[in-house]
Amino acid sequence: MSMSYLIGILFAFAALFLWGGGDFLIQRTTRHIGDWETLFLIVGIGTVVLTPFVYTQIAGYPSIPSILIVLVLAGVLGFFASMLFLESLRRGKIAAVEPMMALEIPVVAVMSLFIISEILSPLEILLVVAIMVGLILVSLSEEHLKHFRLERGVLLMVAAAILFGASAFFVGYGARLSNPIFVNWFAGLVIAILTFAYLLFNGNMHKLMRNTLKFPKLVLATALIDTFAWVSFAFASVLIPITIAVALSENYIGVAALLGLLLNREKLVVHQKAGFAVALFSAVALSLLIWG
Repeated sequence: MSMSYLIGILFAFAALFLWGGGDFLIQRTTRHIGDWETLFLIVGIGTVVLTPFVYTQIAGYPSIPSILIVLVLAGVLGFFASMLFLESLRRGKIAAVEPMMALEIPVVAVMSLFIISEILSPLEILLVVAIMVGLILVSLSEEHLKHFRLERGVLLMVAAAILFGASAFFVGYGARLSNPIFVNWFAGLVIAILTFAYLLFNGNMHKLMRNTLKFPKLVLATALIDTFAWVSFAFASVLIPITIAVALSENYIGVAALLGLLLNREKLVVHQKAGFAVALFSAVALSLLIWG
């Protein structure tokens, strides 16, 4: 394949590591300033940072109805996905609900097939499925396998994963119709406006200002890393199939779960080791397959 495929793969892996580190910072930030406050600051700061790169295009892409619809969907779906995601974490245990995020991958695959006729080969589909299964295994603790039950928040996370998958597809598709930076700027602006309205309606603006001033470095680092992760994903989606970009970058779930276990000095059980190995091997094999 061309060098562009290699660059797309590198962008997908960049998103993987940025999201992995970003999740850790997001968890710390939400504990200090709150869930919705963190979401608003991430997209708000991200929008400001990206504005110098897109200000000449603001009157251009949104004036085309077909592009505007995709851009709005990327933002609106991202907002509602975030709402359900945060509520799921509030109601349930993160270890119980996080494996459901792997459902993003088949959602993107189905949308890519039916909306833009993006078809994967049988071997690519097999490797994508293997990545998804591996991520689920590495995220499941031994306790969950012994005492399986539908934890509180799981159904909300399923809904969040479906919406996140749809949002990721429209970010990738929007990056092709406009450009990777503009689609993230526009989607971030939509989410920032909706989140600001939510915080204002609930009277949390004073809390937002007070707590942000207490942790400015943490807030800035969290926002920048998450923003660059989404931009990296968007660039990857332009250069390689969107489903593959999602499948490769989605490995951040396994990396985050692994880091959490290691930092908490917990031992990985057999199925978690196997899941991580399967996800990692499949990601590398998929990268080599589409590049070669």
